[in-house]
Amino acid sequence: MNSIFFGDQYSVDEKVDLLEKVFKNLADLVFVFDLNQHKIVIRNPALDKIIGFNHLSMEHIETEDFKAIVHPEDQNLLFDAFNKVGHLKSKEKLLIEARIKNPHGTYTYYQTSISLFKKNGDEVEQVLCIAQDMSEKIKYEMHKQRSINTLKELSFITSHELRHEYAKIQSIIQLIDNQFIDEKERQILLLEAKQSIQIINSTIFKINHKLSFNQNDSFFESTGAVAKYKKVLLVDDDALTNMLNKKIIQVAIKDMPIEIFTNVEDPLKYLQSHDPNGEYLIFLDINFPEKNGWDFLNTYSEYEKKSKVIMLSSSIDNEDRDRARNYDFVIDYITKPLSIDFVEGILKA
Repeated sequence: MNSIFFGDQYSVDEKVDLLEKVFKNLADLVFVFDLNQHKIVIRNPALDKIIGFNHLSMEHIETEDFKAIVHPEDQNLLFDAFNKVGHLKSKEKLLIEARIKNPHGTYTYYQTSISLFKKNGDEVEQVLCIAQDMSEKIKYEMHKQRSINTLKELSFITSHELRHEYAKIQSIIQLIDNQFIDEKERQILLLEAKQSIQIINSTIFKINHKLSFNQNDSFFESTGAVAKYKKVLLVDDDALTNMLNKKIIQVAIKDMPIEIFTNVEDPLKYLQSHDPNGEYLIFLDINFPEKNGWDFLNTYSEYEKKSKVIMLSSSIDNEDRDRARNYDFVIDYITKPLSIDFVEGILKA
């Protein structure tokens, strides 16, 4: 039998003291269970601290006592172990993974190693049980498997759904200006292209939904109220996006005044001097080269009177949506591109 090596510098008493200190400070649950007396006869402090059953060494323990602390779905494992411990041989170990209830009423995954501790002839009298907290490992394995499953789903989505629509749009682009295509066919191709774009947009949301592990990615709840605004501010560092959005708004409401800003500092100054009553509507992007949309919102939240803000971003990250909800003057979060239907719904009285 192998023995614990301490070195010659320790006396017998010192070795005993060191062993006791190690035993008392072990994070694992360690206890000796007597099969004849049906009780725990030796245990380390961790058992009392983590499980909270500091009376177990003093009482006769029945099966029901174990059932009370073991998760119902894992109790069959426990009963199978009871049937096997009496037949344990030297150096043989029995491993059980089960969820154990703590004093707070929640369950923790433990892997318990059961081995022979004391034998009288052929009869096993006592077994040594060492239980390790496996919660983090179990959590990691579950997260790992979930990630693998998500990647498989994403691979299918990108290789089939996105690729199919991309190929369709590419073919339409090649044909749309061909002299052999008449106007009716051209309109059909444009309709098909629009449908493919909608599918691609929907698929991107689906991908984000998977990447965020199926968190809620819904839009802001609409109140259904339509307000009149005296002016629209477009705050985006992309000049082309601003031009397109201005045209879209003008299609919806021809005479709507529109101001364009490519950074967050200038519109803040403009609002402070031109919008004392908060009567404008602001379309705000998130990402800028320097100060970003969140910087705008943080500064603007200190204004006494504030216009309504709609976040208009290419980001479909749920964290961005949740963060935008923290500002009561932000009434919606929409993803690019801006649509005529949306503009008509929000701007027309």
